[in-house]
Amino acid sequence: MKKVFVIFNPTAGLKSRIDVEGIVRDKLDNLGYKVHLFYLNNHFEDEISGFDFSGTDLVVAVGGDGTVKVATKIIIDHKLTAPLAIIPYGSANVIAMAAGIPTNIRHALKLIDKSNRIIAIDVGRINKKHYFIVGLSIGYISKVVIGASHHLKNKFGFFGYLLVFLFNKIKIRKLKFEIKTKNRSFWVKGNSLIVFNTLNYYGLKIKKPISFADGVFNLYVFTNKTFVSLLETIILMIFYNRPPRYILALDNNYFKIILKKESDSCQIDGDYIKLPRVIEVEVLPQALNIIT
Repeated sequence: MKKVFVIFNPTAGLKSRIDVEGIVRDKLDNLGYKVHLFYLNNHFEDEISGFDFSGTDLVVAVGGDGTVKVATKIIIDHKLTAPLAIIPYGSANVIAMAAGIPTNIRHALKLIDKSNRIIAIDVGRINKKHYFIVGLSIGYISKVVIGASHHLKNKFGFFGYLLVFLFNKIKIRKLKFEIKTKNRSFWVKGNSLIVFNTLNYYGLKIKKPISFADGVFNLYVFTNKTFVSLLETIILMIFYNRPPRYILALDNNYFKIILKKESDSCQIDGDYIKLPRVIEVEVLPQALNIIT
């Protein structure tokens, strides 16, 4: 039998009455896979520590962008050649939308039948050990993402983030960043720094093309001082490749970001992460194969 490693996040996504785990198991059983399913919880690392990944034909991530991030780490760290099937079951599902994967669970599972349709995408790596597909953010916007509770995300999905963004009481404070590429170095003050690998929120895209298969990251520093000007900044990004104000934009395959002091406002792919003052971000070109 073919061997499939499944990561299932039972707390991800909107509340649903359907038996997601049962649907996934039945589909993979019918396709002739021997299913090895692990729940993404506090015991996940211990439970997979003794798992034999050799001979794995397929990896399946059932959850949101954070679940895909975990699956990516496993594939790269264990040097697996198996492709990744993404079954969207999260609040935002940015990766699935960017790749054109249906957000309907049954429709997404049908893609496994045609597993010859595989695309290679870039992966971001931070300080040689943390991985991301969507991006990294530091500062005000990151605090908004982190501030969206599981309750809000489970009840409202992506709109949980929007509610926190519109009604939060987080103060906009400036941070000082030193940003280095392979040939440039400078200081900039801003309330948020974002490194995008891909971007697609329910069809909402900015004017500047952002692809997770071009070997390049898009870095933005937001320099606005008020919430109103932040809204203006977002609107400018929708209509301009390089907004005329409130934005510093850079494209590169490597960034070293040096903070004046450690920050508690870092997140990758929707999850909080504690990072040191020196943050190295590099592209691993087309390091992950996903089924689309």
